[in-house]
Amino acid sequence: MVLSAFLLGACGKKTGLIVYDDSTPEPELTQVSFQTSATTFDLILSIQGGSGAVLYEVDRAEVDPSCNCIADWLRYYESSASAQRVGLEHHFKLSRKGIVYAFRVRAVDSIGRKTTWSKVMKTQEISSP
Repeated sequence: MVLSAFLLGACGKKTGLIVYDDSTPEPELTQVSFQTSATTFDLILSIQGGSGAVLYEVDRAEVDPSCNCIADWLRYYESSASAQRVGLEHHFKLSRKGIVYAFRVRAVDSIGRKTTWSKVMKTQEISSP
């Protein structure tokens, strides 16, 4: 009786097995640079390694002017998974004048391996003369 209950419990929907391919290197951010124009933060990055398509996540926080410390990080942008890894660019609008923003980025490959966060990049809207 117990054996039949066990066998019947094993029936049903089976999920696919995720195979971890350890022959592919972990993803790595090889280049992260940025440029600030009048009202935009332009992020340029390259990713090396990783299994399958990769995506990148960008977090943003405001910098408190009284202590020059970073407030809570919030997910600001997540790219679509792509096979492209070199020269990835994204332009973010700086929405409020006088606010200093901090950005950080990391990459994630198709099996969920993540890079460490990049160095913090601080910027603010540049006033026109």
